[in-house]
Amino acid sequence: MKDIKFIACDLDGTLLTDNKDILVSTFNSLMEVQKKGVRLILASGRSSAMIEPFAEALQLDRYGGYVVGCNGHHIINAQSGVRTENALIDVQTSARLFAFAKKHHLQFLAEHPRGFYIHVPKSLFPIKILVGFLKQRHKLKKKHQGDYSVLGGFTMSSQAFVNSVGKPEDIKEACIKVGITHFPSVVNGALEKMDADLKENLNIMHVTSYWVDIMPKGVDKAAAIEQILIENGVGFESLMAFGDAQNDVEMIRKASIGVAMGNAMESVKMHADLISESNEENGIGLIVDRLLKVIF
Repeated sequence: MKDIKFIACDLDGTLLTDNKDILVSTFNSLMEVQKKGVRLILASGRSSAMIEPFAEALQLDRYGGYVVGCNGHHIINAQSGVRTENALIDVQTSARLFAFAKKHHLQFLAEHPRGFYIHVPKSLFPIKILVGFLKQRHKLKKKHQGDYSVLGGFTMSSQAFVNSVGKPEDIKEACIKVGITHFPSVVNGALEKMDADLKENLNIMHVTSYWVDIMPKGVDKAAAIEQILIENGVGFESLMAFGDAQNDVEMIRKASIGVAMGNAMESVKMHADLISESNEENGIGLIVDRLLKVIF
């Protein structure tokens, strides 16, 4: 434990409660460990704009922390503001993923550098109504500059393009990540039928029982964190990592101390060195306090 110099925290289901905030006890522990010289990495499937409010609250700029967004697509040095971006899913593959989603009646949400592609199947009609409402709201927001709140603490740039897609040819830009969702049985059944070459060339991760994130092969939180560690002259032996979902497995597995939250998926817990309390029970704070006692 004495060699820990970085702590990586996933956000949803880990650092954040189910109400999308940080417990006071967790916040205090993370502020204290930063004052002692340990640096934070906020690593999420969210975009950097959605992570930024938490990075600001935890003063990552002051203490030399980092933001890893979109499952490792981009890295931001909070102190210098330098942003590094990793590989995209090429247009052809993104279009194939859309065709796969449409064939199996899955909701499709792809984020690209200028906005989003969305497809909602008829079987998820209530979501289709909600998406329609959000698109109309977005049109109004485009008249203004800056980010705005969407749902559940998620934010979106008012200048982002949001396009509904109906056929593969509608996908015209390489994508940062693709999300597919439906009832768990539908998602899992569809994934079993995905072409083998797609599976081999993509990083496919459950972030909940009903939502799957798809990234380019080799792009994940652990790979992005490794870039940060190398930049700072250390390796995974200097990392403690907290997470709850499949997109956290690699950073938990490779970290010197990998911690699965009490609410984590069972497939995540099996790779962890420690299992903490849940995100609602100060799971991060309790482990960090133990670290503080050992180091200091």
